[in-house]
Amino acid sequence: MITRIEIDGFKTFQQFSVDFAPFVIIAGTNGSGKSNLFDALMLLSSISEKDLKEAFAEQRGEARELFTQYSNTSYASQIKLAVELFIDKKVKDDWGNEVELSHTRLRYEVHVEKRTDLKSSIEKLFVIYEQLKPIEILKDHWFKKYAKEIFWKPSNKSKNYKPYIYTGIKDEILAISLRQDGSRGGKPTPAKELERTILSSVNSTDFPHAYAVRKEISSWRLLHLNPVQMREPSPILGPDKVNEDGKYLPSMLWRLENEEKGILKDISRSIQNLLPNISSIRIDEDKSRQQFILYAKSPDGREFSSRVLSEGTLRIMLLSAMKYDEQHSGSLCFEEPENGIHPFRMKNMLKLLKSLSTDFSDKDDADLPLRQVIINTHSPLLVKDYFDNEKEFNGLFFYAQLATYVIPKSKTEYKITILNSGHSVTDTDMFPETLPSGRRLSKVEIIHNLNTDDAEKGFLKMSKE
Repeated sequence: MITRIEIDGFKTFQQFSVDFAPFVIIAGTNGSGKSNLFDALMLLSSISEKDLKEAFAEQRGEARELFTQYSNTSYASQIKLAVELFIDKKVKDDWGNEVELSHTRLRYEVHVEKRTDLKSSIEKLFVIYEQLKPIEILKDHWFKKYAKEIFWKPSNKSKNYKPYIYTGIKDEILAISLRQDGSRGGKPTPAKELERTILSSVNSTDFPHAYAVRKEISSWRLLHLNPVQMREPSPILGPDKVNEDGKYLPSMLWRLENEEKGILKDISRSIQNLLPNISSIRIDEDKSRQQFILYAKSPDGREFSSRVLSEGTLRIMLLSAMKYDEQHSGSLCFEEPENGIHPFRMKNMLKLLKSLSTDFSDKDDADLPLRQVIINTHSPLLVKDYFDNEKEFNGLFFYAQLATYVIPKSKTEYKITILNSGHSVTDTDMFPETLPSGRRLSKVEIIHNLNTDDAEKGFLKMSKE
């Protein structure tokens, strides 16, 4: 679970930082940079598994375009990303080895530099700084605010807060080192040679905290649901976990029913709360064609395959299934959940999304994988439904806008993204402590801005010190 993110030098982010909760909504007009925040998270997720060249190539735009652009010819030379995390108490690797962690609050930071390689004279990407360190719970304002109950604290506590990954000078050379829990660590790697993160090299519980953080970051998912993919049957020998575009929904439901008999009835009830015209769902195993097919039944007994179901219906089915899937964990980023949803069902859709996040007041949730939902929207109706039930949703709401940043000496101007906190109540405890450049906007202001499509409304130019 992401509790804080810091970004500098990436797209429209300059010295940006914000604290998160288990349930977060980010609203903003098109072009306000709200999608860039998801891009930063997905880049960090990629570089936790792959080399920099491959990770950057997966992002929107060329690698150069991911660095903040100051002018037609000038870009930032570094991207700095940092996240503070709340992770599960235990971690298991692919070989079945399970370890109980001493620290569940950790901070990971990485700096990537774009420079010309002296040997090849080609511009390359290098990791020049990396750190992973525990956060002391006694000094942790986020933990005290959200997860203060005793059942969220690790039972295997440790007072050793030395970094697990650290950057420093070794034999007069800048190097990045990985420390094994309880020891000094392995061989340092010179920073000038690193074209991938140290974190991406950790693949077992031999380094439990580093492995747990890698597993957490790499599990982040950005949903771009595609109705064409969701309507398709799933191959019997294919994956049984749904893709980011919604593919393999039938095989996911088949797995859930085989893991726990009768669970499709629970999922059907969840769907019916939002879609009264659907009484139940089932999965047909078509052995002749080697595929699973999703069917939905209406209250009058008629049955329809997923091929004729609407986009909104399929979205609700998928999210309802994820609610009951114990393999679903980590942070889920969801762009424009309002697509395909009838306005009268928007509130219930928000309730379903909220149910996919961890409830820190529920002791039973402490034994389940941590879950977080971060929504990105430009729908005034969704915003209204959230604020009308703000205390029930108990999340954090932000409104993204662009501001003009000015460098006084060169008179250079460029756009940066700012997050404002949105509110309809006066309870100041609901707001994050860290919101350095934004302000507090009312429900009325936010809905007005969304309706007028004014991404920069109300902002003056900001000067760089």
